[in-house]
Amino acid sequence: MSTALLAGVAAAFLAATPIQAQTWEPPPALVVLLEGVSMPGLLAEPQLRALAANGGVALMNGRASVVEETQLVIDSRDTTPAPMTAHGIHLRHAAPGEAAAAVSAWLAGRTGELDDPVLVIVLSASPSAASAADGDELGTVIAAWGDPDELLRADGEPRALTSDSSRRAGVVATVDPAATVAEWLDLPYDAGSPIRATDEPAPLGLYERYLQQRRLAVPVAAVSWTLMGLAGVASVLALRFRHRVSDRTLATAGALAASLPWLALGLLLVGHLPSLTPWTVAAFLAAFTVAGVAFGRWAAAKRGILTAVAATGAVVLVALGFEAATGWPAAVTPLAGGGQLDGGRFFGMPNAEIGLVLGAALFVAHRIPTVAGTALLGLCALVTGSPWTGANFGAAITLFAAAGLWLGIRTRRPWWFVALLTAAVTTAGMLVIAVMHRYLTERPTHVTAFLEGSGGVMGAVERLIDRLGVGLDLVVESPFSALPVIGTLVLLFVVLRPPPSVAASFDGRDRWREALLTILLGSVVAYLANDTGAAALGFGFGTAMSGLLDVSLATARGKMRR
Repeated sequence: MSTALLAGVAAAFLAATPIQAQTWEPPPALVVLLEGVSMPGLLAEPQLRALAANGGVALMNGRASVVEETQLVIDSRDTTPAPMTAHGIHLRHAAPGEAAAAVSAWLAGRTGELDDPVLVIVLSASPSAASAADGDELGTVIAAWGDPDELLRADGEPRALTSDSSRRAGVVATVDPAATVAEWLDLPYDAGSPIRATDEPAPLGLYERYLQQRRLAVPVAAVSWTLMGLAGVASVLALRFRHRVSDRTLATAGALAASLPWLALGLLLVGHLPSLTPWTVAAFLAAFTVAGVAFGRWAAAKRGILTAVAATGAVVLVALGFEAATGWPAAVTPLAGGGQLDGGRFFGMPNAEIGLVLGAALFVAHRIPTVAGTALLGLCALVTGSPWTGANFGAAITLFAAAGLWLGIRTRRPWWFVALLTAAVTTAGMLVIAVMHRYLTERPTHVTAFLEGSGGVMGAVERLIDRLGVGLDLVVESPFSALPVIGTLVLLFVVLRPPPSVAASFDGRDRWREALLTILLGSVVAYLANDTGAAALGFGFGTAMSGLLDVSLATARGKMRR
């Protein structure tokens, strides 16, 4: 909050004292803060449910503490409601009924003031202990505006709230309640966006899906990465002993390697399922992956393995393009990481999908003319970085860099020229992205906040160092996440100094080798450009390993076509 907001709220409180004699008085507002009550618990109280019907209710998450952000409009020392201009009550771990009684008493003090609308906000800053043990990390906000005589009278079913911070019905950020009160009092605010009501129903279904996703996210991710690892090990062993095993074994190993991009895509698209139970998730992922591999084997039989790899990349890009065009609905409750209810990114493309876009785009690029492939990578960068379809700054950097790398490597330039070209393409592309976010959209984005907080070149460097530190901390906290980072470096060495089993697949096929090299170098850029670097490069490593092993195994079987 700015100094102006501090002074303004202090003035609002002073205006509520007996000595007030102002010519203008801000409209009255009440903020009631609770701890440890879930959204269903709040809506089970009839008066709070009526409040949500006249205004709305939303799940609430974010990197900032809602208690700290709203402390300027909460008087935690005063638990007695009074008809003040801006009044706050901190009930801590009280029952929802006490919050309803406080709201009712405060509104009763304003009865009859028909020309004086009020704002009432009830916040539950944290879920109950039982809900938290079940994976729930979301708070809840109920807000209503209007005639104090009407707010606690039921009028239909509870509705959903939203804000420009989330751009999603039923979800707001923890900084939004303070911004809402500030706007109501006609005061400036530095963070968050005012909450507003929608015509959508209360997000009870979304809350249940969120709990299901939280229960399954860790075990599904662990199983998926374990399966990917086992598939990779099996493929490496089959390739190592290619002269001693049958063609059927090599074909099976190739199918296992080819499954990795399909499983990665399935972990995102599973977010479209109406219910995330172990059985529905397992059935969907198995069916989707098998169907994808079958499609790839059919394409390989018809046109060769390199065309099959390109076809796989094309399908993945089409699926992700549809997600981008429709607002990334599957990213609300995905199982690939980066869910939009986690509070870091409420809209746009999750960091976990950066590597998948990178790998899929280069799978396609290596089968089309170099200029067209470069344009495809640039288009992917614009889509993932624009404020309307991706709003992912790190993804745009990664893909613009990949475009420069691909163009430089394909035109056989010296390494220093490739580096300069990559820097030039990335800089030009990011200038376009910056213009989009600063001047072509009225709604603030993650990129807008990043640009406004950078403070020039040195500020941008400091932010980059901070983001690298965050990424390193995440790796330290979860050593398992270091595996794709290490794997990327190992694969980079393999591509640059291939053993005979891999070198055979590169013989006379420079475009394929250069595509893998670009994926891996782009993955390094993804790690450096994102605060969740391991997640950003994870699927880049996965697609590179998948393509390298699949094509090498097809070569070992003598099924390679140019």
